[in-house]
Amino acid sequence: MKIYDLIADNYERIFPLEKEKIDFIQKLIPPPAKIFDAGCATGELALALYTAGYSVYGVDLNTAMITRAEQAAYLRHTQMQAAENTVEFYSEDMRSVRTQKNLSAVLCFGNTLVHLPNRDEVSAFFTSVYESLNPEGFFIFQILNYDKILAEKRVSFQIKEDTNFIFKRRYEFPPGEKVDFIIEFTDKNTEETQSDSTPLLPLQKNDLYLFLENAGFKNIRSYSDYKGTKSDLSEFATVYTAQK
Repeated sequence: MKIYDLIADNYERIFPLEKEKIDFIQKLIPPPAKIFDAGCATGELALALYTAGYSVYGVDLNTAMITRAEQAAYLRHTQMQAAENTVEFYSEDMRSVRTQKNLSAVLCFGNTLVHLPNRDEVSAFFTSVYESLNPEGFFIFQILNYDKILAEKRVSFQIKEDTNFIFKRRYEFPPGEKVDFIIEFTDKNTEETQSDSTPLLPLQKNDLYLFLENAGFKNIRSYSDYKGTKSDLSEFATVYTAQK
């Protein structure tokens, strides 16, 4: 995806890893455990989990992101030569989870899920996730709060800026069921601005619960943050957990 090539080199500065996210995962799935990270980007979360004792299989369709993840993994492997757990990165679709078995958890953060092309594919993906998990395994994912976004037909994205770049995002709402996600990246050193867009499938809470239930999941929960605050659909993004 060209849109994400624009930010691959600065991904960690645009979207820094939240410690609360790691704590949230560890409370549900203590290490050692085997985790599939769908849409792993540059691998910052996967590498943090690897350091904490997890074995992680990270996938992302963007090859620039995966290249950065592999480079970081090489350095981390050098530092942890005696570790029995592993971390691996592959340029693959999130739906490759169907090839996995006996996972302790599948993670899908960063609004990755809404890149699937249609609701049938989301339903099939949830079923594949369910089948890939071991008994009592967890599916944890996070997407923007599309109940609020679609009701208000707007979303306020924070502008990200440092000494080297300016990163802007916005949504447009064309006819049909999808929204257009547009990003604009300005390199302050070259004064060059590039822009690209991709369609997203705005999944709402009721649809997600139905897909999860149909796949066989139980103990379905939604939160407004990684501190475990119950979702009231006023939040910017929602975190979902479901158990096999």
